[in-house]
Amino acid sequence: MTIGILPSVRPTLGWISGMNASATATSVLLVVVGAGVGLIPTYLLERRKERHALAVRWDAPLYDLCKECAASARQLVHLTRRLDRAADRDEQRKKVDGEHARLRSVVQQLRILGTAELQQAAKEVEHHAWWVRAVHEGRPDELVEHYGGRAVEDRLRDAMRRLFVAARRQLGVKDPDTVVSDDPIDPRHPAP
Repeated sequence: MTIGILPSVRPTLGWISGMNASATATSVLLVVVGAGVGLIPTYLLERRKERHALAVRWDAPLYDLCKECAASARQLVHLTRRLDRAADRDEQRKKVDGEHARLRSVVQQLRILGTAELQQAAKEVEHHAWWVRAVHEGRPDELVEHYGGRAVEDRLRDAMRRLFVAARRQLGVKDPDTVVSDDPIDPRHPAP
């Protein structure tokens, strides 16, 4: 025995025939357009967030490397200035060697994250820091004429300024060229 569907419950397609086909198409089109209008801004916003995240994901490590490069160069100069005054010259030389190795390591790491400008500035800092060390160890400054008679520490200060400007530019700091001079303070000459 088969059970038949009651006539009152039997599905009919008559409700479709009562609707206008163009109204149905318009409704479907509006749903698709509405979904697109909601999807496109969401997609664009997510892409923008992703691009921003990719752009700044290396900012903190880059800042740390630049900070470490500057600190290491300064420490190397500090240690080399005390070579002739150290009670234990061998111990002082080991400290100088260790700091010099640290500076070289940081400069190499900056080659990974830095722009060409920043890499070049870091190499110059390393170069001039080596010459500061060489002069304090008693070697003659063989490049003094090449740099127009400028002292090794002045050349290092200029290289440090270029490092700061390049780092600030890559990190997106406003007015990256505005770096206060690192020249020794002279109370007879007002600061800019």
